[in-house]
Amino acid sequence: MKRTFGATVALAVLALFISSAQAVIKIEIAEVQNGFASVKGNNAEKGAQITWDGNAVTTANNNNGGFSFNGAVPADCVGEVSDGVSMINVQVLDCTPVSVAPASVPRTGQTTSYAAGDDGALQKGVAWPVPRFTDNSNGTITDNLTRLIWLKNANCPNLGRGRAQALADVASLNTNGTMNGNDCGDTSNGGSHETDWRLPNIRELFSLFDFGFQPAPTDIFTGFMTGPGQSTYWSSTANAFDPTLAWVVDFDGLILMFNCPILGLCSETFVLPVRGG
Repeated sequence: MKRTFGATVALAVLALFISSAQAVIKIEIAEVQNGFASVKGNNAEKGAQITWDGNAVTTANNNNGGFSFNGAVPADCVGEVSDGVSMINVQVLDCTPVSVAPASVPRTGQTTSYAAGDDGALQKGVAWPVPRFTDNSNGTITDNLTRLIWLKNANCPNLGRGRAQALADVASLNTNGTMNGNDCGDTSNGGSHETDWRLPNIRELFSLFDFGFQPAPTDIFTGFMTGPGQSTYWSSTANAFDPTLAWVVDFDGLILMFNCPILGLCSETFVLPVRGG
């Protein structure tokens, strides 16, 4: 019994010695320098490969297990150093955590749910400001969601236009404040008209859709064309597969189309200029 007890004690002491002999990494410096995480430490396993967040960065020396390296700055400012035997988490000083930006896609406007788990029930996306649109009382409308500024008169030429005519109308608006000889009512430039109006691209034009309300929010505009066959508006975006066609938006049918020829005349396609963005 004495010999058995003595052997047991000896094994326990040996296990304790082995455990205490294992290196525990010590960090002396961990901070951001010149855009990198600069880390210096010691007491790593001698000659061991040092990893930073799983990537090999250097080798510990054979003297005191010392090491130093420059590595990528972790998004949360906490990196992992390992020598293959032990691992520690390291707080990097002078580091600003990178926050994940929220989704920038706005909500559709649909608030009525027609089935469990549908858009009206979840209402995902960036919430619309209230009010969504502001009449600036100078011939322009500000969309408080996109920060785009629209011409309030949604049919200043007073008739449908071809694509070339639409582009010429916007150029005329920038030059003298008129389209097709008609005053468009823009007085937002100190009583005169602005000079940086343009045709909206297809995403900007489509952003006016309110999927919880048909058609688009036309009550804030004047002259907004609605009704079958007369509610289509030009965008500045060509169809990449056939550049002779341009994207348009039909606000009555709430659809995107690219069947209007750029060089031809889509007699019921209208012009709604925008600024900003």
